[in-house]
Amino acid sequence: MKHFYLFLSIALLFILSMSNATAQNRSAINSIEFGQNGVVYLEDFQHYGVGSLPDEWYNRDGDNIPATYDESLRRDYKYRVLEERGNKFLRFEGIQAKHLNFPLLDKEGLNIHETPLLRWDWRIHSIPEGGDENSNNRNDVAASVYVVFDTSRILFQTVPVSIRYTWSSKHPVGSEFSKLRGRQRIMVIGTGKEGLGEWKTFERNIVEDYQHFFGEKPPKRPIALLILSASDDTKSYTKADYDNFELHPIAN
Repeated sequence: MKHFYLFLSIALLFILSMSNATAQNRSAINSIEFGQNGVVYLEDFQHYGVGSLPDEWYNRDGDNIPATYDESLRRDYKYRVLEERGNKFLRFEGIQAKHLNFPLLDKEGLNIHETPLLRWDWRIHSIPEGGDENSNNRNDVAASVYVVFDTSRILFQTVPVSIRYTWSSKHPVGSEFSKLRGRQRIMVIGTGKEGLGEWKTFERNIVEDYQHFFGEKPPKRPIALLILSASDDTKSYTKADYDNFELHPIAN
């Protein structure tokens, strides 16, 4: 898997695709909900059909919606909406590595300086044995969430400036790594087999994390939120669930 290098063009392609999107594609972009106490509800998967690939999430580059692909291409995306006790969530199950992209750049009123706490739920069932997000040829993780903030230049390439939060197969919580000449920073927030099969809620102050990694304040509106589960390097089975992506203000 070469998703760090394939990921090079995401921000530029996303911006171009958004500016050239058809009215039909614009209508497919998920609207966010501004709730009480300043909470911004990004995605809880409740409005999708069970068994479906979410049709308001884009491919990695932000220029197409995998749910609209022909079956021969759509089956490469091993994500499906499932339901337990009335709650719907997104499950990845398999080996194939494919990002899903939730656009944020078009979301009017979004300001992460006011709601800097990104919160979401994960349930990890199995991890890619031998996965190592600090390796270029074993770069597999049970689950990861990217926040793409901006773009930068490396020679003649436009690359994303992003933070990637991971559930690691081997590295301890708190480990940090750097890719793409420092443009992508990785932070391990869960690890190993401890707590497998249990829902866990994670929260990160993405403004503080951006300042920690890049030494300045981030743009008020990131480009996109992405998710990725993958084990195609190690060829090991992986299963993980995602749910309840939200932005919260800091409590007074």
